[in-house]
Amino acid sequence: MTKMIKMDMYRFFRSASTWIILFVDILLAFFSVMLVSANTSIQIYSNAGELLAAQMNGGMIMILCAIAVIIFVSAKYKNGFIKNIANQLPRREMLVVPEIISAFVICALHFFTYSFCTIIAGAAFFGNTFMNFSFFAIMKLLIVQFILHWGFCCLVLLFYMLTGSTTFTTVTGLLIAFKILNVLYVIIERFAHFNISQFMLDSNIFQIGMYSLKPIYTRAAIVGLIFLLGEIVLLCMVMRRKEIK
Repeated sequence: MTKMIKMDMYRFFRSASTWIILFVDILLAFFSVMLVSANTSIQIYSNAGELLAAQMNGGMIMILCAIAVIIFVSAKYKNGFIKNIANQLPRREMLVVPEIISAFVICALHFFTYSFCTIIAGAAFFGNTFMNFSFFAIMKLLIVQFILHWGFCCLVLLFYMLTGSTTFTTVTGLLIAFKILNVLYVIIERFAHFNISQFMLDSNIFQIGMYSLKPIYTRAAIVGLIFLLGEIVLLCMVMRRKEIK
């Protein structure tokens, strides 16, 4: 198992796609902040933390993480390596462990790169005063949002394991990041009189702000952890029954 994890990490960091998407992270972070600074008609943020929260709410990091996970996992399952090693494991569910760790590393790399570059770009375009934010507040934002984004990466992974389709998984992940499910949540709330969005992974990513109240942060963290646990269980179940080609 350890060798599989090390092999995944070696392949991930040696892959050209990893560094291409990382470069895109940096470019998009600086370009987005530049657009904000140039457009006086949109909301003015008082510090880099508020700007970063707005960037996360927009779903850009979700898109980058989803694409990175899909590229990495689909390549792994199409090169025949998994088929050769699956029958050598005492329990096929063990194959889930490297996937979850890979999703964690992929999410962490792109999430924190984009976040760090957004903060640096904020200082570059708006001046040093833009860095006057609460360290505790921004760390709280980063931790909770990372849990939610990791959950989203695992959800994308689950879609791929269920369907085996790169196209379907990519389209589904992008539609979620583009907030298409908000339409469904509105319909459910209208007819069932129940706000389901507050208990969904994507909605919490879109709603958490730099200075959201403590109950909102607590709810978001719990939602993220529950989704992660549920996705891991489902991944184990799917892997146990999955026909590996």
